[in-house]
Amino acid sequence: MRLLPRSLFGRTLLVLAAGLLLAQTASLLVNLLDRGSAVYRLSAQQVAIRIAHMARVLNRLPEAARAELVEELAGTDVQILISTKPIKVTKGYAELDVYEAAFARAVRRSLGKPLETTVEITRLPRAQRARDAQADASAFDLWMGRHFYFLQPGQFSVVVQIALEDGAVAVFVARVPQERLARLETLVPRLALWLGIFFALAALVVRMVTRPLARLARGAESIGADPEGPPLAEEGPEETRSVIRAFNRMQIRVQAYLLERAELLRAVSHDLKTPITRMRLRSEMLADAAQRDKFLRDLGEMAQMVDSTLEFFRSLGNDPRREPVDIGALVESLAEDWRAMGHTVEVQGSPERPYLGHAQALRRCIDNLVGNAIRYGERARVVIEDDAHCLRIRVEDEGPGIPQDALERVFEPFFRLEASRNRASGGTGLGLSIARNVARWHGGDLVLQNRPQHKGITAQLRLPR
Repeated sequence: MRLLPRSLFGRTLLVLAAGLLLAQTASLLVNLLDRGSAVYRLSAQQVAIRIAHMARVLNRLPEAARAELVEELAGTDVQILISTKPIKVTKGYAELDVYEAAFARAVRRSLGKPLETTVEITRLPRAQRARDAQADASAFDLWMGRHFYFLQPGQFSVVVQIALEDGAVAVFVARVPQERLARLETLVPRLALWLGIFFALAALVVRMVTRPLARLARGAESIGADPEGPPLAEEGPEETRSVIRAFNRMQIRVQAYLLERAELLRAVSHDLKTPITRMRLRSEMLADAAQRDKFLRDLGEMAQMVDSTLEFFRSLGNDPRREPVDIGALVESLAEDWRAMGHTVEVQGSPERPYLGHAQALRRCIDNLVGNAIRYGERARVVIEDDAHCLRIRVEDEGPGIPQDALERVFEPFFRLEASRNRASGGTGLGLSIARNVARWHGGDLVLQNRPQHKGITAQLRLPR
């Protein structure tokens, strides 16, 4: 299973989203811990001052009057006990010693007298029993209690013991207000909202960067189908613009090469046909009829090869402009031409609308396919299928078929199968090459498939809408 997206857009967006998630999570955790620590420090300072003031008052009162004052001062957050000696307190976590020392210093500063003071942060006995009864207590809760107890209100108490001047010990059990860990639940929706906003902005920025690259990829794919297409717009970052500029320069060079090739082929066509015509005329003047027939047959074959070769190179014509083509009428016209020569050609289906392409090139392509079907299968069946995305033209025959390993090789120029599709049956091995060349020029393709339940093959021409 792939964990990383395949596209540059997906991978860049994933990296940005992961970075934002980590950064926001770390920020929220730092904010939570810092806020919890600040709430504890402020609350602890007030509680320490309050305990020190009550200890000073109790220290000045006689022992008989302390009980009534203790009853008046006691509340839900601070419990007071007067003992003759220090009481035994369950030790808390060693990691909380730093908080105990700070609390003790705050009490001593407010006492004003050097009274012996001890502080212990410990779990409340009732809370301890309740927690021990929970079988699903998580390691995270235990770890938070050892290091950040101020985020778990109700779980701990501060026990302060102050030795009074007459030997009694004032014991204060205080509940310091703390930051609730449940506040994290309110931060999660905020985290989700921030991530959603950042993710949308990141997607917009990454799309702006990768869109020119996607357009460049489409341009590179279409250059084979339409070298005469317009240059790409130079958009995006400077690095992307430089790549697009290089691509446009390459496309201009390809266009110049194609024009130069067309001029060369026109010259070759003129130069080759003239000597062949002269040789044909001279051959007809030979006295030996047998030799004359051999020369004429060889020259005819040579002229056919020259014409086919030139047709292969200029199969797209010299006019790169495209125009709406009625494929249905074109196929019917070809079928009528073949029927007039005594062949059987069946046509099924019709296109939904005209196709934008090169009429002469498409006619040559389909005619080559129909000609092959008649040549090797004696009859042809043309099926037209059209939808919003693709125009498909299938040409089926009832010939001997093609070996599976040769279905692609037959598209190579001058390749012929030795068994049945040889020169004796006609052709020079360029018909399929020309047909595929036309199909790919239009951005489509031509594929051959054997018909498993019938004799012959199916040549399917796919033209994108």
